[in-house]
Amino acid sequence: MTNATALIDDPILVEDDLPSLGQTLPFFQLVNQALEDVSLEAFRGQRKILHFFPAIDTPASANSLRTLETLGKQLPNTVILHISADLPFTMSRFCSAENLSGCIHLSTMRGRDMLKNYGVLMMTSKLAGLPARVLMVADENDQVLHVELVKELSNEPDYAAALAVLQK
Repeated sequence: MTNATALIDDPILVEDDLPSLGQTLPFFQLVNQALEDVSLEAFRGQRKILHFFPAIDTPASANSLRTLETLGKQLPNTVILHISADLPFTMSRFCSAENLSGCIHLSTMRGRDMLKNYGVLMMTSKLAGLPARVLMVADENDQVLHVELVKELSNEPDYAAALAVLQK
């Protein structure tokens, strides 16, 4: 099955299926800000918010990082993973300039198969090959609790819906 998003009403197909509620998150290995390979295993025992976005150089992406940083401070035992195609250096500069100390950025510069495995890879448009804007929440055991594919890339996700599943 193929999902879709859009950029200013221009439809963009997103490959494969997003994980279903209750499904275990698939394995991934991406690159952190120190250029080290990091896998899902590194976050075992913590609740996870996976924030996929195409690139930091858009208002919606930048605002999402700021918003999630603020919200994340209120969530015990929860890690927020910002996942994009941005190079680790780019994200480090952004987080430093914005005084975002809780940023955990994982780059798809290695491990791009993760985008397909998680069903977030944009297949069409000039943005093909980048992740769609998706907010995913998983519990301490990597069970998916919430998934949102944002239907318009220039919009931010529904933070309240994502956080609601963590407050049950």
